[in-house]
Amino acid sequence: MSVLELRSVSKVYGEGPAEVQALRDVDLSVDVGVLVAVMGPSGSGKSTLLTIAGSLEEPSSGQVLVEGAMLSAMSRNDKARLRRHSVGYVFQDFNLLPGLTAAENVSLPLELDGLGSRKARSVGLKALDELGLGDRASRFPDQLSGGERQRVAIARAVVGDRRSSEHRARPAGPRRSRRSWRSAG
Repeated sequence: MSVLELRSVSKVYGEGPAEVQALRDVDLSVDVGVLVAVMGPSGSGKSTLLTIAGSLEEPSSGQVLVEGAMLSAMSRNDKARLRRHSVGYVFQDFNLLPGLTAAENVSLPLELDGLGSRKARSVGLKALDELGLGDRASRFPDQLSGGERQRVAIARAVVGDRRSSEHRARPAGPRRSRRSWRSAG
């Protein structure tokens, strides 16, 4: 089963002489459990590809499907829910919230999904511990090294995979196999 599919995806920024063709007719299919590395020189469209694939940006043309669902048919809230459940991002600058501890940054997506704060914290702490950061859970991002901040961002990106039906605060429909594809922008 394809977890991600791009069909003739193009992205154009600007108009006239300032027009930039970031992507042109990209076709891509990623199956469950497959690791994909997006590589290329600066300005080749890697970040644009990932932001479109992850529903953060709309393509100029073409179709994007995640877990069989057409992104163009989804509401903004549905896309946000999809990102929390199925798409894990590790941004180049990590996008950690400076006023939250490492544990709070990791557990926030779970809480946004309705999981109780105590249970979300427990799941977040487990993710941090698995990445060797259990002793750093109460630190704020500016108290962590660059590598530690990166691992907090990775824990936040993968914590969605840890949400089994026992972790959910409310029913989420039929249970499907969900291996999220990951990106390192």
